[in-house]
This record gives sequence, structure tokens and C-alpha cells, in this order.
Amino acid sequence: MEGGTTGWRTRLWPRVPAAIADELALARVARLRVLVPILYSVMIAVILTAMIATAGDAPALATGDEAPWLVRYGMPLAAVGVAAIRLVHWLRRRTAPMSAAAAHRLIGRMFLIAMPIAALCSVWAASSWWLSVPGQRSYYPMFVVMGTLTTAFCLAPVRGATLSVMAAGIGPVVALLIVAGNWMDLIAVAITLLAAAFLVRLVLDQHGQQVEMLMLRRRLQRQAMTDPLTGLANRRALHMAAEEFFAAGGAGAALVLIDLDGFKPVNDRHGHAAGDLLLIAIGGRLRAQAGEAATVARVGGDEFAIWLPGCDAEALDVRASALLAALAAPFPIDGQPIRIGASAGLARAPDDGASLLDLMRSADEALYAAKPQRDTAPTATVSPLAPLAAATRPRRSRKARR
Repeated sequence: MEGGTTGWRTRLWPRVPAAIADELALARVARLRVLVPILYSVMIAVILTAMIATAGDAPALATGDEAPWLVRYGMPLAAVGVAAIRLVHWLRRRTAPMSAAAAHRLIGRMFLIAMPIAALCSVWAASSWWLSVPGQRSYYPMFVVMGTLTTAFCLAPVRGATLSVMAAGIGPVVALLIVAGNWMDLIAVAITLLAAAFLVRLVLDQHGQQVEMLMLRRRLQRQAMTDPLTGLANRRALHMAAEEFFAAGGAGAALVLIDLDGFKPVNDRHGHAAGDLLLIAIGGRLRAQAGEAATVARVGGDEFAIWLPGCDAEALDVRASALLAALAAPFPIDGQPIRIGASAGLARAPDDGASLLDLMRSADEALYAAKPQRDTAPTATVSPLAPLAAATRPRRSRKARR
């Protein structure tokens, strides 16, 4: 029973995927920054118009007395005052930068602000309707219903605030019209509820479409930044990681280029399918050894690059040796243990350059210098089944060795 209830709630109110929660929050706030100032401006104009139009018809009560000052002026002016304060607040922060955490907090507070304003306007309209003579009553439900539906539409990017405003704004008026029992009032209730149901469906559909769009964009971005075979980062993602690091003023990053030795014989002997499986397994070991802060990328057929932010000179040799050591154990491919050798070239910022291109050039030179040491090994070690050591000692760039 509980599982069925949970499934029903999930279908009616689906959760936002964690992968796009921050992006969705920022997109919602960007939309609200356009709509909310317009909303408050229209709200102020409508409330003042309704207050002035109805205040000029005193005496307003069926008894011949004037309506209480609180109903005629107090409630609408209070709503106008709150709306004016919020309007100034939104206009002052319209272009201010906002973090994802701040966007989440703002969205969480939306219903706490919007719902009391809607409830105040609704109570004012209901009180005015109840105290007015029959000829004046039709104005108040029309004002509050149209205002509430407009408000809900402007707050559509935030589902919770939209539904709260609709319940607080329309609920009291609808209940009062139903209690009155007049056929025209009941027809107005039916039309109002149909419009509200249509708007609720529109809001929920809009939310679902926005989530789908962001998920699709995230998948496309991931595909554009991912090596399709190994699932590692590709060259573009590696460049982005380095650019973000340098743009943030980071220092002490390092780059490790790893080139496989003896990979071609694996393809020749076991086929390209086995070679692909070997590359996938190598990528998995490198990613596990490099750690979460590192970016492991496949930049060539059998060449990998590992971006290590915050890596000092003393730790670079240790971490590079650990990466090569991770490839020492044989890889079980199609039921056979396959060994592969590797060479590494190292470069570090700022000693070897202040951009990824400079570091790639320095690391590539160091890797080229390391390859002859590997190539001097006996030819038997090139066999994919031979028990050779997995890698040579990683080689630093010339500048780093000086």
C-alpha cells in the first residue's frame, strides 16, 4: 500500500533528478527575474484600481452603512505595500550573480511570500463580496480570480508556489460563492475551477518539459566531453578542466601523459575487440588510481592524459609511478591474462608552462625521451602474454629536471 502511494505521488509530483537540480534552479530564478517584477507591477495596479473603483460607491453595505475601513482600505493597501517592497527587492537584484545554493533557497521561500499575499487579497475580496450590496458583488471575485490565475502563471517555474497561490487565492472566494448558492455564482465557480485545472496541468507539463530538455542537454554535453569507447574524458573535456583551473587562479597542477607499449601486438594477436576491452580496463584502473579530483582523458588511440590539480613537485613522481604501477597486473581479457607496458611523460605548471598546450608539449617531449628506454627491452617483452614490467620510470620534462 505504501509503495503504491509512493508511486502515485511520484507520478503526480516527480522528483527533480539530482544531476540537473542546480541547473534547473538557476534557470527558474532567471525566468522569475523577468516575470516577478511584471507580476508585482500589475498586482499593484489591479488592487489600487479595484479599491478606488469600489470605494467610490459608498454606502457599500446592504444596511446602508459604509464598509469597515479595514476592508475598504486596510487590506488592499497592505497588499500593495508588500508588493511594492518585493518589487523594489527584485528590481535591485535583477542582474546580481546568484549561486545554485542561493537559487534553491530563493525558490524554497517563494511560497512563503506569495501565498500570504494571495491569501490577503482573497480574504479582502471575500469580505468585500460578503459586505457589499448585490449589484457590486460580481467585481470582487472577478478581480481576485483573474489576479490569482495571472500570478500562478507568472510563478509557473516554481510548482509549489504556483499551487499554493492558487489554493490561497481562489479557495476562499470559491467557498464563499458555493455557500451563497446562487446559480450564476455556481457557474462562475465551475468556470474558475476549469481554468485553474487547465493552469495546473500547464504548470506540471511545463515542468516536465523543462526537466526533459535539461536532461537531454546534459546527455549531449556528456557525449561531447566523453570518449565513446572508454567513457573517460576526451581531449575537449581535458582542455576545459585545465582552462577552469587556470581561470580560477590555480597553481601547482600537473599533467601526466601515458603511452602504452606493445598495444599493437595485442590487436594483431587477439583482435580489435580484445584491444577495445583492454583500453576500457586500462581507463578504469587509471581513473580509480587518479582520484576524484583528477581528470583522466583518452587523447589518442593508446595514449592517456591525467590532469592533476593541486599536485606539487614532490608528489608528482609518486603519483605518476602509482599510475603506472596500476597497470602492472595482467588484464583478464576474454579469459586470458594480457600484460601491457606503458611509458609516462610528466609536466607541471608553472615550471613547464601556464597553459595546457604548453604542458602537453613538455609532457610529450618527456614521453618521447622515455620511449627509447622502453624500446631497448628484449623483443620478448613486447608479447602481450609475456610477464614484463608494466612501465618504465616516469620521466620529467627537461625544465623540471634542471
